[in-house]
Amino acid sequence: MIKAGSSFSYNGKRCTIGAVIPLNEHFYMVTVAHIFRGKGDHLTVDGMKLVVTRILKYYDLALIELPPESVVEITEFGSAAELEQAEVINDFRVIRCRVVNAGASLLFLGFQCYNMPEPGDSGSPILQGGKVIGLMSSVTLDTCMGIGISSNIILSLQE
Repeated sequence: MIKAGSSFSYNGKRCTIGAVIPLNEHFYMVTVAHIFRGKGDHLTVDGMKLVVTRILKYYDLALIELPPESVVEITEFGSAAELEQAEVINDFRVIRCRVVNAGASLLFLGFQCYNMPEPGDSGSPILQGGKVIGLMSSVTLDTCMGIGISSNIILSLQE
């Protein structure tokens, strides 16, 4: 099943699906764009060879159209609660953090310095209360802070 937090393979590396959304009568997986070279890149998810359909570079998002026969779990989105606990989740681990600030397009996250996201964690969903509030984008190791792309941006694609 293709769902938020599941893995896919790109250039021999494990990457993470941030969300699965319906858009224009198709299903798309959403992840961060900075891991790809660009539109048309090939990846493998759930044994299927797929292609990056769209890059939204201003938001660091990539959309990959899924075949109609794909078994998916549509992502449930929520809004970030500032100064509350959150989790960055993927197939391999759970990283606890706190939402320090939640803007219209970005989330600012504080991590415990001994448990920081790693390169394969880019694109992982950030959850609060079981709902995806954003996708992990980048970290600053010396400050133990991170930046996530707000779920507001992903929801705006569906409008």
